[in-house]
Amino acid sequence: MTSSPAERSARVKQHAREVGFDLVGIAPPEADVAWERYVAQLEAGYGAEMAWLSDNAPLRRDARAVWPDARAVIALGVSYASGDPGYLAAPPGPDRGWIARYAQGRDYHLYVKRLLIALAERLAADPELGGPSTAHRLFVDTGPVLEKAFAQAAGIGWIGKNSLLVHPGRRGEPGGRGSWYFLAVVLTPLELAFDAPATDHCGTCRRCLDVCPTDAFPSPYVLDARRCIATWTIESPEPERVADAATLGQHVFGCDLCQEVCPWNRRPEPSRHAPLLPRPENVRPTLASLAALDEAGFRLRFPKSAVRRVKVRQMKSVLKVIRDGAVQQSGGDGGPDGGS
Repeated sequence: MTSSPAERSARVKQHAREVGFDLVGIAPPEADVAWERYVAQLEAGYGAEMAWLSDNAPLRRDARAVWPDARAVIALGVSYASGDPGYLAAPPGPDRGWIARYAQGRDYHLYVKRLLIALAERLAADPELGGPSTAHRLFVDTGPVLEKAFAQAAGIGWIGKNSLLVHPGRRGEPGGRGSWYFLAVVLTPLELAFDAPATDHCGTCRRCLDVCPTDAFPSPYVLDARRCIATWTIESPEPERVADAATLGQHVFGCDLCQEVCPWNRRPEPSRHAPLLPRPENVRPTLASLAALDEAGFRLRFPKSAVRRVKVRQMKSVLKVIRDGAVQQSGGDGGPDGGS
């Protein structure tokens, strides 16, 4: 291997784009400042019921704690943006619910993992890079790695006031600007040249903070998951116990509000990844059809879907909260559509 770190980085980026990644950048393995903020927010209780966030927390400080051979972190992004109107532009009717955009198509874990494997195989086969594919470690939202922190350090976007990564967009680059991206990382033993970190472009804007109906942002850049609709409807084992019927709205699975109002997400460029685009049946589904599902029907209704992150009993609990909210607003019987 005679090429320079900069030349190897260029080859890695070329391979990443050719297998289908929209964004790619290279970061050093340390995440000290981001890790300190992460720990501080956990200590404040903002992790809600997600105990796994604090499991092995020290590993998230440095990628080498996860994979000792890591010399660099390849940060990657895959767009799931669509041109369909969102929750605010076309609110679901009282008999319909909302599934977050990221779960309207195919399960991103499955799709992005295939791209990661294809990338690792290319890296192994490139004589200018060398090394078996087993020398890399691949993660897509499943390991003790601060993906957003490494993505910002790699220059592919900054972490916005809503705590999500925002890509500024570049001429000729696929995917478009904004936050409609799935993130993934490769921990690699390759000696690569690092990219410059991305800078913050949120400015004085606070639309994402102001739109949140539950006041889940105690301050800019900080999310209290205990107040987050996405946490209530996806991560909580008992949504009825934690969700607020008065503010939940028609959210059955997840919430996109803080992304929908972000100026950087205006006029999104639809994703070129067809499997990640919305399935028609997952856009504003009827509450009655979801309430009628049993466990077997739930699996059939959501094949290869991120919605399977929850069990049918959890979704029925969310539907009960939606129905309770309708009753509160009407002052009477909310009807059977959201019943369990």
